[in-house]
Amino acid sequence: MRIYVLGAGSIGSLLGALLAKAGNDVLLIGREEQVRAVNERRLKVIGVEEFEVKVNASLHAPDEPPELLLLTTKSYSTKTALECARNCIGPETWVLSVQNGLGNEDLAMKYTDRVIGGITTNGAMLVEWGVVRWTGKGITVIGKYPTGKAEFVERVARVFNEAGIETEVTENAVGWKWAKAIVNSVINGLGTVLEVKNGALREIPELEGISIEIAREGCMVAQQLGIEFEVHPLELLWDTIERTRENYNSTLQDIMRGRKTEVDYIHGKIVEYAHSVGLEAPRNELLWALIKAKEGKIDKPNFRNIFGG
Repeated sequence: MRIYVLGAGSIGSLLGALLAKAGNDVLLIGREEQVRAVNERRLKVIGVEEFEVKVNASLHAPDEPPELLLLTTKSYSTKTALECARNCIGPETWVLSVQNGLGNEDLAMKYTDRVIGGITTNGAMLVEWGVVRWTGKGITVIGKYPTGKAEFVERVARVFNEAGIETEVTENAVGWKWAKAIVNSVINGLGTVLEVKNGALREIPELEGISIEIAREGCMVAQQLGIEFEVHPLELLWDTIERTRENYNSTLQDIMRGRKTEVDYIHGKIVEYAHSVGLEAPRNELLWALIKAKEGKIDKPNFRNIFGG
């Protein structure tokens, strides 16, 4: 399958490497430093599996359309990334988002109705340009967005599974996107504020009750919006923490690298949707404010000491 990975960061590089290793025609589209490292050397994966793979990388999407455009940019870059890649979205191209947060698929639908919503609980960390650490093997769930079925989605799932990316198909993609957003509201929220690995949220007894309350808040909002779940967000939460216990969540990674976070698209969106149905989401609003405050700090710790980069 010809696949363009739009956003060659941690998760994009991991998925791209696995798909290329399985023989797919993969193009990574990302930052200059990552593109240069991948083109000059090879893309290296360490952690759960260790291998190097030759994969092409580019700063820009070519005009020739792929079969699948895999959207893995940060959520705040989705609109700009899609606009830059619009010429490669052909009439037969499908766009699959496995990004954190809510609203990315809705932006993609402005360019095509062939949109797949996806979530992945795989943990990944870009330790240096051209090297990604697979910190935890999780699950990936994809489905025609917002709901329904499509033969191409089944094909994508087969391609992913053949590449070692454990993937299931759903007819309720929007429900899974909400479940994952609720999971992220707990892991990324508490993990970032406390600056701990995911596993600490199960190892510290006092955090279990707080985690449940944060998740319950998101569930109440989703329920008022008519969102249905195939898996309870708490079940997905505990499973994700166990699978990625050695991972630092992506929001914390961004904070330690002095970068903008996706908090507006996780906690911010939950708060926004809560207000739209006449509810409050005080726990998410508090985490949103605390992370925004950390995001604005000037004196940040050296992430190399934490991530071992």
